[in-house]
Amino acid sequence: MPRLPHIGALQLLLRQWQLLTLAPISYARGRGARCSRLVTTSAAIKWLILLALSPLLLQQSVSLYEATNVQHSSLFRHIALGTMAGDLGISLALLGAHLWQRQRLAKLINSLVKLQQRVGLGWCATLLLWAKMLLSLYELLCNVPFLQQNAARLPWLQLLAYSVQLYVQHVSSVFGNGIFGALLLLLTHIRQLQHELQVQRCWQREQHLLRIFEQFVSVFQPGMLLLVLGSFINILANMYAYMSYFVAQHGVPLTISNYCLIVAIQLYALILVAYVCQLQHQRLRSRCLELYYVPATMNAQQAALPTKTLSWPLLKPHLKFSILGLFELDNAFWLFLVSYAVNFIVIILQFTLENMKR
Repeated sequence: MPRLPHIGALQLLLRQWQLLTLAPISYARGRGARCSRLVTTSAAIKWLILLALSPLLLQQSVSLYEATNVQHSSLFRHIALGTMAGDLGISLALLGAHLWQRQRLAKLINSLVKLQQRVGLGWCATLLLWAKMLLSLYELLCNVPFLQQNAARLPWLQLLAYSVQLYVQHVSSVFGNGIFGALLLLLTHIRQLQHELQVQRCWQREQHLLRIFEQFVSVFQPGMLLLVLGSFINILANMYAYMSYFVAQHGVPLTISNYCLIVAIQLYALILVAYVCQLQHQRLRSRCLELYYVPATMNAQQAALPTKTLSWPLLKPHLKFSILGLFELDNAFWLFLVSYAVNFIVIILQFTLENMKR
């Protein structure tokens, strides 16, 4: 596939991670990523300030909802507060985890940068990455109408709390974009390995790919767990708020519906690219067998067996995206989430219809 050196989506993602302190490292072309005392100190101070001010920010966010002219029920405000608290907690956990393991993060970024320089992204992968980044930008811009209507009459402390709320919400979104971009890069490398004709070179590059996966898993597995669970809980909470608003106000809250749709698309895109990586790895294994390549830890009969998934944590030579052994990122997991959400909607509708009859 042709490369796109003029469309630096991955470079832009790296700069966004540095700006949001998701990557508390310094990066320069030619020197790569490395830890810096100044960057680490500033990131730690920023994290401590955000942690210390989090109770005050949540309190001001509640006052912000009460100050608007939209009449919400107390349950609606509790759901909104819980969603904000969850986003704040996830963002603090992500920032703290990356700050704690900044050296491993820098090593992983250097490996991905070298892989990107050798492999690059094709047109399809680049367009998908840009589409996901623009979707995150649209999610952020959906808050502009609220600011235009209420910024003039709100005190500065509530505006500050709302700005921090947008920041922590965007941190999770940008983190998901980074994971999505890294998986697309690894997927591109897997697909290129399928066309490798030399057995020794195919073996060496696959071993290098496995080492990058090991680094990827060790750094991002806790964050992936928080991202998936947080996104799904936010979807369920906002679905409940949507139903509550529809019954109480007899209207359709476009902000809530757009938010649920955007988060669902982003979550599915992440699960889908992980699942496609698993399928492509199966094809890579078949290609290795065609080249009479058998891993040293397996015999020919074992290698001929189908590979279920890409392993997480990575256990050579089988790979599967299993987060902390709780669930695997594949289509079956996505169908489980959809079925759970449908059951949740049915239960809400039953209680809603009973309340309407009363």
